[in-house]
Amino acid sequence: YQRRVRAVESTQSTGVTLDFAGRRIVDATTKTAQQGGMGVVYEKHQAEDGGRKVEGGDLADEFLPVYLAQPSDTRPPQHYSTPKTESRINKTTIRNQDKEFQLLRDEGMCLTMHQPWASLLVAGIKELEGRSWYSAHRGRLWIHSAAKEPETATIRTIEEQYREIRGRDTVFPEIYPTGVLLGCVFVEDVRERTEGDGEESSSNFVFVCREPKMLTVPIKCKGQHKVWKLEKKFHTAVLNQMF
Repeated sequence: YQRRVRAVESTQSTGVTLDFAGRRIVDATTKTAQQGGMGVVYEKHQAEDGGRKVEGGDLADEFLPVYLAQPSDTRPPQHYSTPKTESRINKTTIRNQDKEFQLLRDEGMCLTMHQPWASLLVAGIKELEGRSWYSAHRGRLWIHSAAKEPETATIRTIEEQYREIRGRDTVFPEIYPTGVLLGCVFVEDVRERTEGDGEESSSNFVFVCREPKMLTVPIKCKGQHKVWKLEKKFHTAVLNQMF
């Protein structure tokens, strides 16, 4: 057996085709079979008597398998999932900040506010809405008024505050309806509060709002906390009335 191994090292190999049923060996082009991620090449080596063809006999003595390492598959497995940190980065990177696109894109996102601030926002008198939490929302935001009725003294105090900010000739809404969809604004940004924001907001974060639009007829609807999504029937109703 050792003589045969030495003969392998010093001779040229040729490919073969194996027919195990008839135990017949025929010279052919070398073929590779995949076995467990390794390539297996069966090589017929010339024997000491001149390399004659063999029929029958012990295949193990005449043929030595040579295992060839195959390149590993670098593709991720099917169950691979993007890490949360990478996902957040990608979302931030691909988020479209084009204003015209955002105006056309309306997913029915809504914010519930207390009166009289809700009506002042859709009337364009109020431009900054303060919150203690940050929001990634940009674009159209529908404004809903909470169900709590505002006190008359509160309304007068807030109106006087905005006269100081916007001017003495500011025209305020005649009524402040509650528990309804009032209109929408365009959210340009949500950022931390700065000293330049003045008295309009004292919260940690402010929604910078532009392009207010008020519904002609407010639509009765129940509100929710933070930024929430309108039901389809309400979203369709406000769109039909506004546009």
